[in-house]
Amino acid sequence: MRIAYVALHFDSRIMNSGVGNKIQTQVRLWRELGHEARLFLLSRNAIDLENVETHIFTPGIHFPVLRLILRESDRMLALSRLVNSVASYKPDLIYLRYGLFTFPLQNLFKVAPVVVEINTNDVVEYRYRGLFFYWMNRFTRRIVLGRASGLAPVSQEIAQLPQNRRFNKPMRVIANGIDLQRYSELPAPSNSKPVLVMVASPGYDWHGIDKLCYLASQCPDLKIIIVGYSADDIDKSIPPNLELPGFVSNDRIKNVLARADVAFGTLAWHRIKMEEGSTLKVVEALAYGIPVILGYDDTNLSRLGCDLILRLPNTEQNVIDNIQQIRNFAYRMIGKRINRELVEPRISQREKEKSRLAFFEEILGTQKTERKNKL
Repeated sequence: MRIAYVALHFDSRIMNSGVGNKIQTQVRLWRELGHEARLFLLSRNAIDLENVETHIFTPGIHFPVLRLILRESDRMLALSRLVNSVASYKPDLIYLRYGLFTFPLQNLFKVAPVVVEINTNDVVEYRYRGLFFYWMNRFTRRIVLGRASGLAPVSQEIAQLPQNRRFNKPMRVIANGIDLQRYSELPAPSNSKPVLVMVASPGYDWHGIDKLCYLASQCPDLKIIIVGYSADDIDKSIPPNLELPGFVSNDRIKNVLARADVAFGTLAWHRIKMEEGSTLKVVEALAYGIPVILGYDDTNLSRLGCDLILRLPNTEQNVIDNIQQIRNFAYRMIGKRINRELVEPRISQREKEKSRLAFFEEILGTQKTERKNKL
């Protein structure tokens, strides 16, 4: 197959994060598994990566109204160029990471069958970005999902959401994974007191950063590091045992995780009315063998019994009500690592991409059969 991967509204910072690493790994694995693949990005800035074609839109001038108009105009022109470039690539199938609709994205569906990856409950998530984005997404999501040939949600919960099921599209649930061949287990550090780490992006309250600030204030003997956050991103007093290194490169994230006894998953998914997920930060921690604390049902870890995984209820009070349990767990995890053989079959991205490619083949086979039946 020749596959075009399309991602909208990305920039160099995102492409150097866990999400960007996942996307690049997907494209690389498709090629390693015998297919042609190219990544097409709509971005605010240049992204210098191999086998990546970036179409840039500029932010416009500084006068608010004119800036919005000019930015959106430039974004539409850049997207039009991207669609034309995808058409020139002549893909058998297009893989689109779902994002807010931009005109003329609808033309992409005229090029080849499109499979859409859905990573979140977008209807609820866009509400957090303001009424304009919420209603823009509500009015336009049918343009994308209604024209899609298939959907690839990352959790069973997302697959079962009524706003996704209503389109009656073929679905394949494929949770987030990691290419284990590029990750080696990190030895447990020799900490006298526990070090707990979360990797997160500022501006999304479902990470539960406020809960970690509270935990740090109540447990001064715990060292808590929030990678991706700086002091400017926290609107309250910062306890001395809370470290905020800001945005760092993937190599530096690894260095921080090497210090960790425990890694946190998302702690407040209830705020966007979600119960299940497969977050990249947890997948990466598991690949390194780091014990984890989860505040949701992890798709990859369903029905896995392991005393190096602490599961908290998905509630607003989950940290407040379980401070002593979290503290005791952290101390028990000093010097310990999860046996990777236990989680490898569940988080291997190479195996997940084989399943995704098989889904693509099914979509193309269905399309071919439908065309024959019309003749």
